[in-house]
Amino acid sequence: MNILQRACGFLASLDAQREVFVNVVPDTLMQEAQSAAARQAAGRLLGPLDGQFVAVKANIDVQALPSHAGSLAIAPHPAENDAPIVSRLRSAGAIILGHVNMSEFAFSGLGVNPHFGTPMNALDSTKVPGGSSSGSASAVALGLADIALGTDTSGSVRIPAACQGLVGFRPTMGRYESAGIVPLAPSLDTPGPLASNVSQVCAVDRVLSDHKETGRVCRQILCLNDDALVECSPEIGAMYNQALQKLSDHGIDLERVDLQSFARVTKVFQTYGTLVSAEAFRLVPNLVGDQLSKLDPNVRDRLAQAASIRDSELQEMLALRRTLISNFGRELSGKMLLYPTLPWYPPSVQAVIRDRDVFARENALILSIAMKTAFLDAPTIALPFGERRAGNSLSLSGAANSDPDVLATASFLERVFSEENDG
Repeated sequence: MNILQRACGFLASLDAQREVFVNVVPDTLMQEAQSAAARQAAGRLLGPLDGQFVAVKANIDVQALPSHAGSLAIAPHPAENDAPIVSRLRSAGAIILGHVNMSEFAFSGLGVNPHFGTPMNALDSTKVPGGSSSGSASAVALGLADIALGTDTSGSVRIPAACQGLVGFRPTMGRYESAGIVPLAPSLDTPGPLASNVSQVCAVDRVLSDHKETGRVCRQILCLNDDALVECSPEIGAMYNQALQKLSDHGIDLERVDLQSFARVTKVFQTYGTLVSAEAFRLVPNLVGDQLSKLDPNVRDRLAQAASIRDSELQEMLALRRTLISNFGRELSGKMLLYPTLPWYPPSVQAVIRDRDVFARENALILSIAMKTAFLDAPTIALPFGERRAGNSLSLSGAANSDPDVLATASFLERVFSEENDG
């Protein structure tokens, strides 16, 4: 199917994809598809992203679309301009499909949305799609888009990637421009790409980042010890150990460790509450004004739980974070950490929709690992492993600003893991 046929087919399918795509601009989409098709016919493609279909999370500005962040509590005007990251992709020849659905204000790792519906998990329609970049993951996993832009505050790119068998990358804070994005927790928010493979993520990174250096493959991988895996399900633990055996067979130097900085993050959350909740409590009510009652009740519950975090405690948390980021880099000492992206397999959509207590418990669980490396500002990539099952995913993290090395190492691990799948 050529680019124009695919664009026409995409527009014809929108009625069946209302839970995934919430807004598109058909005329602009077709103009971009025609331009890309002409460049392709002339043999003058602008690069690897030229003619690629890109979905954009609904909290990232796309010209002529309202960035409502999955909420009915705000009524933004259509954006006058693209966010810088969207503009960069257009300049590289990418075809911007439009806005995709998300957890309201990006404040859930499950991906359900009572206002716009819940995007389908392409691997298992009974399971949650993962959030908050739920529509971003579903658009790629369902074959509607080649690449998607999401945002990751506590795992919101990596978790939906894990739930739907994709690659999801959270860069070091500041690697990509964050202007034109509706905030949730400014100390943690960062955009990030989702795609079917690492090569596509690397292509996006080269366009979105001003840093073009080539990374090195790290062959010294740190692994969580059994005590750190106690909160993981036996199946997730078995998947993890299978991956480690595969890497060992390929000559990777593996070391079981007890990372103090990883454990300290858990203690910080137990003492103060989470940083994302503390900042969201101070931000979201100001965004919605007198429309607080229109929020998803689960979002209101999380905001209410953060009301007890005092300003002084927030500042203490931010100071501790700076220290732990530095400590984490020293503990890694040039090595990288590999661990399960999710501690358990994703819950069913119906279970979390029916019961707010179940929602709260499952949301905390699905975020529990990914939010640690967000707090540590660790560039992290989620990779599918083994059987194509929702939740079969491993994450690779490096120290802050080691993004090129993380991507290069992920490319190597992907090749190793694909041999496992082929075999």
